[in-house]
Amino acid sequence: MVHSNRIHHHNRDRLIHWARLYDLSTGLLGRRGNRMRAMFADDLQLRPGERALDVGCGPGRLAMVFAKRVSPTGSVEGIDPSVEMIKRATTRARTKGMPANFQVAFAQQLPFGDATFDAVACTLALHHVAEDDQQAAVAEMYRVLKPGGRLLIAEFHKGQPHLVPRWLRRFSDENMVDKALQFVNASGFTDAASGPTNLRWLGKITARK
Repeated sequence: MVHSNRIHHHNRDRLIHWARLYDLSTGLLGRRGNRMRAMFADDLQLRPGERALDVGCGPGRLAMVFAKRVSPTGSVEGIDPSVEMIKRATTRARTKGMPANFQVAFAQQLPFGDATFDAVACTLALHHVAEDDQQAAVAEMYRVLKPGGRLLIAEFHKGQPHLVPRWLRRFSDENMVDKALQFVNASGFTDAASGPTNLRWLGKITARK
């Protein structure tokens, strides 16, 4: 379901329209990418029957991992402001027969009710949100989580651009891990902690509502 009335409200976000090329590029991470996505699912402690949200889901690779963890009775929702990404993610879910649904939407205006999800992830997506909307986006993640729900944000470490894949380097000069941690704390999350991933240029934050 596409919320067309939302599409032009956040036109300063940095959208990626080349979904096929982006998907192929992320696939080049190979086993490291697979391990990273499995680690994120572990961090969120996903269990069968739970509802998870992937904010900035891109072509849906991470959502597929989440869907396997919450199957057969749970479900995954994915949002992305790029129509092209949503089309590719939807095709992936249908092909694999996974319980995942995707729609065009913006992180700073999530189309879900309060306390809907057990877990929310936002990986390599917050830096695409317009800078003055990033706090609002994290606040929205807080809103849609159930009490006790789990959050994971993964973003760039600053100062290691030579380690970042060439197709991501245009964004890698931002110190997004520290910024995101500030947003998480300001939004009311508890037990917030930052740490490394299996990719040296990528850090993560975990927290609870």
